[in-house]
Amino acid sequence: MRRFAPFLAAVPCAAICATPTAASPASDFLAAVRGHLDEAYYAKPGVDVAGIMDEARRKLEATCAPSGDDCPLETGVEAARAALAALGDSHTRIDQPPASMGPPGLRSPGGPPAATSPMGWLVRQVRGGEALYVAWVAPDGPAARAGVRRHDVVLDADGRTAAMLSAMDAPATFRLSRAGTTLEVSLAPEAGRGGAMPRLDRIGDIAVLQFPVGSGEGVAQAAHDLTARAQAEDARAMILDLRDNGGGGVQCAAMASAFLDYEIVQTDRAGDRRVLTVSPGRVRILDGEDVEELVVERPARWTGPLAILVNDNTGSCSEAVSIQASRAGRARIVGETSVGVGNNVIQPVPLPGGWRLLMTVAWSTTPDGEALPARPPLDVEVEDDPLVIARTGRDAVLEAAVGMMGG
Repeated sequence: MRRFAPFLAAVPCAAICATPTAASPASDFLAAVRGHLDEAYYAKPGVDVAGIMDEARRKLEATCAPSGDDCPLETGVEAARAALAALGDSHTRIDQPPASMGPPGLRSPGGPPAATSPMGWLVRQVRGGEALYVAWVAPDGPAARAGVRRHDVVLDADGRTAAMLSAMDAPATFRLSRAGTTLEVSLAPEAGRGGAMPRLDRIGDIAVLQFPVGSGEGVAQAAHDLTARAQAEDARAMILDLRDNGGGGVQCAAMASAFLDYEIVQTDRAGDRRVLTVSPGRVRILDGEDVEELVVERPARWTGPLAILVNDNTGSCSEAVSIQASRAGRARIVGETSVGVGNNVIQPVPLPGGWRLLMTVAWSTTPDGEALPARPPLDVEVEDDPLVIARTGRDAVLEAAVGMMGG
């Protein structure tokens, strides 16, 4: 039985990424994509993957005929993207290659959030744009001490990506935009500081729990501890802020166990099933005869009023949790349309030239086989624009949730 991760897993490139004999970089690239799709891609019913890829190969051969063996990789990327679009599966796509490493003092050139956050912040890119903004600030970190706040816009990234800024481990000075003013802050990293963790804030008698990333050791326990703290401090209602959380795996599901129980079944194209069960303080994954469990040592359970915030950077497990909370009538969902990968399992696989293929390898259903939606339904739809928040100083999504809960 082929194993796959609950939400996102990497697989080795293996022999299918090897360069075919007497082929161009363009044809090599398309062949690598085809190989990965043949190996594990789970297409929607009625989609002729082989036919689509055969047609893509014929078109590429015609395009590359004048260049022969020198047909550039970029031409293959374009051909592969056109073929993937024909699959009708927006979840399956080709990622941009990582950016250059940039100036000294940077650990990560791109990709998912850094495992450590020496500055005590996470920076995100506006979806569909180039602007960078602060998505999370550790209450006790260097960024917070320098006066950085969530939704500040970084004005002088100097070519650095969001991941580069999140992982910086050398002193730096930045200009930030907030509420129509420009601020200058100097940040000095803290060696040994861990990655992004949940944080708890308060608006009157409403607790606001931000869960910024869905992976990393201890993030679920931290969420449970903060939930218990909110209860001890007599919070009347809770807002679970999943904006800018791109998802994760078991830690994300274990976080959700502080709020609800659920079970989903992930089935791949071979019919192999993986059952994920979330119960108070526990996540159990049954994969054939293999069982994996994550138990929260100090579990908490919030049973009071709950709202969940989402935006266009909310994806994967964060969407799955929101979907389940909505279906159970456990929470109302506030914000804007999310990424739309809450009902499938995505595997990233490497491609020539540093590119990456993200492809659907399994679909999620209820235990009785009912298909799940790709994203959570919105009870209150409010645009979440970090640039507007930075300009006005008002968080419309959070304000809508607080108002809905009588705050």
